[in-house]
Amino acid sequence: MEVERFSTGRVRPKRASRGPRRYLPGGWSPDTLPVNVFLVHHPAGLCLFDTGQTARAATPGYHPRWHPFLRLARFELAPEDEIGAQLRRRGVDPESVRWVVLSHLHTDHVGGVGAFPGAEVIVSRVEWERARGLAGRLRGYVPQHWPAGEPVLVDLAGPAVGPFPGSFDLSGDGRLLLLAAPGHTPGHLALLACDGAGGFFLGGDLARIPAELPAEVAEFCDRERLVVLLAHDDEAAGLAR
Repeated sequence: MEVERFSTGRVRPKRASRGPRRYLPGGWSPDTLPVNVFLVHHPAGLCLFDTGQTARAATPGYHPRWHPFLRLARFELAPEDEIGAQLRRRGVDPESVRWVVLSHLHTDHVGGVGAFPGAEVIVSRVEWERARGLAGRLRGYVPQHWPAGEPVLVDLAGPAVGPFPGSFDLSGDGRLLLLAAPGHTPGHLALLACDGAGGFFLGGDLARIPAELPAEVAEFCDRERLVVLLAHDDEAAGLAR
């Protein structure tokens, strides 16, 4: 199974990883991270894992300044860096994408979802319920910027897979499995894309780089010969194929 990687611009974190000073103006890191999106080619259709960021997030006022979480990252991208524009340049019509799986609903994973009005947008029910309304905004979600309508909600009620407590067979043939991967958020999803021996583990924000995965997840990926693709790992560019 082929997986293509795209990066919807870069995100610049604060230099300090903790402490109250990182919430003050300035203090930006000299380094940036990619905002990765992955396109999985399944025989039954294209599956996009996360949609990255929108260029509007780089403009003043898009994110509310009152929330401390939203002051910890600065997004650096232009309209041509959005996933819809990148797919068109690659010769892929966004209308041809069958599934859009959102690992979770933080702003840098849902910013491009509006480019796929014809796709089935998949979110875990736990994540959707936590992200809605005033309570969601207080948790750092930005539901005011999401397209109207409700996505397809999944409950991950299928059998456990390795260290993951629940699953959902998205493609119906066992080749695209959604996995319950709580940690970064309680409703966080991962995607297992398998085609015979080996495959890909799309882990979203479960870790920043593969070396930081929980031990039981790393062991599972090694045992199953899975290529690990994460949302903010520069090395993912050379691993997708």
